Amino acid sequence: MTTPDPNSPAEPNRPEDTRPRPQYGELAPEGWSWTPPQDQAVAPVAPNGPAIPVAVTAVRTVRAPAWDRPVTLGLLVFGLLATFFLVSVLGALPEAMQVLYTQEDLGTYTPAASVAGLIIAGRLVEAGIWLVTAVASILLVTRGRRSFYVPLIGGAVSIVAIFVFIGVVLTTDPTLLELYSRP
Repeated sequence: MTTPDPNSPAEPNRPEDTRPRPQYGELAPEGWSWTPPQDQAVAPVAPNGPAIPVAVTAVRTVRAPAWDRPVTLGLLVFGLLATFFLVSVLGALPEAMQVLYTQEDLGTYTPAASVAGLIIAGRLVEAGIWLVTAVASILLVTRGRRSFYVPLIGGAVSIVAIFVFIGVVLTTDPTLLELYSRP
């Protein structure tokens, strides 16, 4: 099916309209003027055609409040210090287990083979959480978006991760499991 040409007559026997097309505003009443609304712009005038009003989507850029940037950066610095602390806690976990063994008169603590790998994995996860948090926060800050919540979420995830790793290391020790499972 072919599309009819808009310049061709609707009826084949009808003569072609040779009158000039009205230009923008020629048919308006005397004294009438038009101004486009604020959310619209006028498209450029085509060489042979009228200007056509075109809707422009208004993009609102919501800027973050002034307090957001220093709070975000402060939370990131605090998170970095906390990450160093949590990494050192994981490193000192075998010594802490020995102290627990000494207090409970259980003898000498011998870590399971998986403890060293768990400690290294825990350190990498903690560092990775802080790194992802820092990158996401800095991207939001540079774009002018609110970002203080990203370090807070990163801190919560970091705390959950440290408890998971400590819990897994504790469950690898059968002596402690037996001690705490007694009635």
